[in-house]
Amino acid sequence: MKHVLFVVAALAVWGGVAHADELSHMPEVKGTLSQALHSARVESHQPQSHQERLTDEENLHRIGLSDETVKAGLWAVAHRPHSPCAQYIRQLTADAKGNSAALMQSDQRLVVYVENSGICER
Repeated sequence: MKHVLFVVAALAVWGGVAHADELSHMPEVKGTLSQALHSARVESHQPQSHQERLTDEENLHRIGLSDETVKAGLWAVAHRPHSPCAQYIRQLTADAKGNSAALMQSDQRLVVYVENSGICER
């Protein structure tokens, strides 16, 4: 019985040492969670290339937005990304890139709302 107890104790100690050894090889955490979230937020708001902006502009015109609303909306996306206008414009551009007829049809109500509400006026 003593031998079994000794073997069990030895295995427990050996397992603990092995686990501690694994932890010593893990990479160190650099920075805090808030710093990581801030850097991810900054990376997600990188400016668009000129070609992407032109494509988004064409897509927004294609689904029925006026020139003024498109310009104000793309400005909001670049300069006020958390505004309601920017959120609607991002949704419309993402749906327009998908070219889904169902999405385009359902977005017509949103297009009418964005145009008539003046939400994208500065």
